[in-house]
Amino acid sequence: MMANMIPTNRDMRVNDFFGDVFSNFWQDDSFKVDIKENDDNFEVAADLPGFDKKDIHVDYDNDVLSIQASHEHESEDQDEESGYIRKERSSYSQSRQFMLKNIDEDKISAEYVDGVLNITLPKAKENDTERKQIEIK
Repeated sequence: MMANMIPTNRDMRVNDFFGDVFSNFWQDDSFKVDIKENDDNFEVAADLPGFDKKDIHVDYDNDVLSIQASHEHESEDQDEESGYIRKERSSYSQSRQFMLKNIDEDKISAEYVDGVLNITLPKAKENDTERKQIEIK
């Protein structure tokens, strides 16, 4: 059910309270994510153009799917004639989290192609999500 898909507080942004009027002012820079629920799984597509696969980290813990992408860049320009030296560094990081319950953690898969991260989260079978009786000794 869609009720299983709840964004965490990190996804609550100014847009959620004030609408799109202020979105350009604060320049919301989080990456876009589409989540589709099927009968037997969730499909997540995250737009992450410009990132290398090694810069993307995905984990699922305590019913929360976390996606983090970071990029570090360093450049150096030198002109021996003028003595001009310039060295710049930049670091950029984005992350999103979503609550998705009743997932079969052992069968989660991910693929990164052409700037899009696709994650498949199979749903746990009905009998896997039932409460288990614990015997008291």
